[in-house]
Amino acid sequence: MDKPFTTDGCSGFMSFFWRTVLRKPPPWEGCCIEHDRAYWRGGPKGLRLKADTKVMRCVAAGGHPYWAIIMFVAVRIGGPWWLPFPSLRLINGSWHLSFFETRWGYGWRYPRYKE
Repeated sequence: MDKPFTTDGCSGFMSFFWRTVLRKPPPWEGCCIEHDRAYWRGGPKGLRLKADTKVMRCVAAGGHPYWAIIMFVAVRIGGPWWLPFPSLRLINGSWHLSFFETRWGYGWRYPRYKE
């Protein structure tokens, strides 16, 4: 891996919204962090579908089936290796905007990708 593991919790500024407006993390944030770890590692395209399905099942199992479907569709559209998405990451207590870290295989330098 070229980069150490980082996470933005739930992408699409979801964790940022929950933590700044509602003053707590989304109830499914643990599912998102596990999903981020899979996205950081990358690998064959089939693993991406497994990771996306797993996060959907995790969120649904926590009692949020509609959010699970919305999140599944969002990561399928916005998660390929060639389409980096900006994210806000909580680092040492403050939010930082980052690029190239919300895509499949973000542990590798962009546009490099490992299957």
